[in-house]
Amino acid sequence: MAIGAGNRAKFEAAREMAFGTITGTFQKIGTSFENQPRVIYIQNFTDTIMDFSVSFTGVEVSFSLSAGGTFTTDVTANGAGTVFTPAIGESVWVKHRTAPSSGFVQFSGVIQV
Repeated sequence: MAIGAGNRAKFEAAREMAFGTITGTFQKIGTSFENQPRVIYIQNFTDTIMDFSVSFTGVEVSFSLSAGGTFTTDVTANGAGTVFTPAIGESVWVKHRTAPSSGFVQFSGVIQV
């Protein structure tokens, strides 16, 4: 059986920000969503707590991750035919509470193609 359009998952390229460029003010990690992600992976490979925002503006904290922490969400799970995803153009933003001395933060998504 062939897999038709709209029935395949594709991982987007990971977007990263190195520890030395993360500040105490929200900064966008890489580019905005060009597609609506079905699954989002956010990882904190730094040595300190990071605050993240998933939004158009990067103003409010959506959640925090401890050093080495990972956040994964399948925003379309149990959707019963509805589409519930972040919007095209939204971004993942990061800021530190205490400046990290090593590592990086990273996010990626899975889209439907």
